[in-house]
Amino acid sequence: MSMLVDVLKSFLMGFFDLVLLPWHIYQWWQLETVKEKMNVLMLAGNSSEFLCVVLAIMSIILVIGLVKHSFLRSTVHGLELFNGRIGQFACWFALIMMLQQVLIIVMGQVFRGNELLLSPFGLTLAFGELQWLSGQLKLYNAILIALASAYTFIEGGHVRVDLIYADLAYRKRKVLDLIGTLVLFFPSTILLWWFAWPLAMNSMFSQRPLNVWSTKASWRGFKWESSGTAEFTWVWAFKLLIVFFAGLLFIQAFTFLLRNIMALREKEEIEAHPKLDPVEKAPPVKTDADTQVVESAK
Repeated sequence: MSMLVDVLKSFLMGFFDLVLLPWHIYQWWQLETVKEKMNVLMLAGNSSEFLCVVLAIMSIILVIGLVKHSFLRSTVHGLELFNGRIGQFACWFALIMMLQQVLIIVMGQVFRGNELLLSPFGLTLAFGELQWLSGQLKLYNAILIALASAYTFIEGGHVRVDLIYADLAYRKRKVLDLIGTLVLFFPSTILLWWFAWPLAMNSMFSQRPLNVWSTKASWRGFKWESSGTAEFTWVWAFKLLIVFFAGLLFIQAFTFLLRNIMALREKEEIEAHPKLDPVEKAPPVKTDADTQVVESAK
């Protein structure tokens, strides 16, 4: 019982911290050294106060959406558009990955070289060893997965094992989606952020190592962790992408929650996974037979 009371108090404090957020930002800005500012940022990103402020914002949006249906619809559309545009941008890395792979094969197998130099008119634009460029393909793949997973969810492209879902009635499917979002989708994204944040911070900055229970930080400078091999060595970039992955999926979980609430309130059926950019259907072409039918009707 006491644990439930503590959780409720923390949740209510999130509204209080949200009101005082401009004051907290001003206080942070007035800190004298960069070290103090970075210490606050690193601890804030993995704190319960930050989570409660986010939950407070979500609660306010939800309440306004329940009262004003147009706000709910525009919020769902706006958040899906946000995640969708990021995902569509990330999809270009599939093309970059393919082109770079072709160049690596041509340079290595045809010209028997071990490096790639792009220097038109004597101006060096790109240079790298093939081993480094081969490892860089892993980063493109990680960007594609981390930034486009939420967009793939919007489009309904993830693999889904269906045992009973398809046989349920429309409203029962929406209720099941709602429960699944609250019980599985939200907790998994929160836990992923909770564990990924200290990994990314420890990889990017030189400091006292953080963990999920850290209450103190001692930032000293930038670190940019690397693997120490001849391949692509930006280890910090892969760990930072996990944070982006968790954040975008959390936003999509909230969007999916709002979409199912909107579907339960409306009488007409709403797609759970709408196409972000549906192909516009061309108007039907009128034939001579159609014209004759119209004239006879007149």
